[in-house]
Amino acid sequence: MFTIHINQGGNQMSTMFGNIEEAKAYAAFGGGVDLRTTIFEEVEGLQAADMGAQLLDDPGTSKEVKQEIRDRLNAQKAFKFTNCKGIEVTIVIGPFREGYDLWIIGPQGQAIRL
Repeated sequence: MFTIHINQGGNQMSTMFGNIEEAKAYAAFGGGVDLRTTIFEEVEGLQAADMGAQLLDDPGTSKEVKQEIRDRLNAQKAFKFTNCKGIEVTIVIGPFREGYDLWIIGPQGQAIRL
């Protein structure tokens, strides 16, 4: 069982999960597989960044803000699993507000934030 919190502000809409396992459960459900029987293999060195990561290249951004962005990126966990059609799915889960964000990573590296 998982709980999804939808946050709407301005033109943005994001799905926030209470913990990493809730995000994995949602990804498994979307992939047509059972979380209890699906093997999630951790993927090293993969991160998903939103538009805020552009501030890392901005000389006007404070060191504190840059460090906060780096910390958020470094706290992400990436996983891969096989969906019900036998296709390998890669996801990234990371801190977002008071919960966690879920990204689906496409075969060419494109990221879709759910």
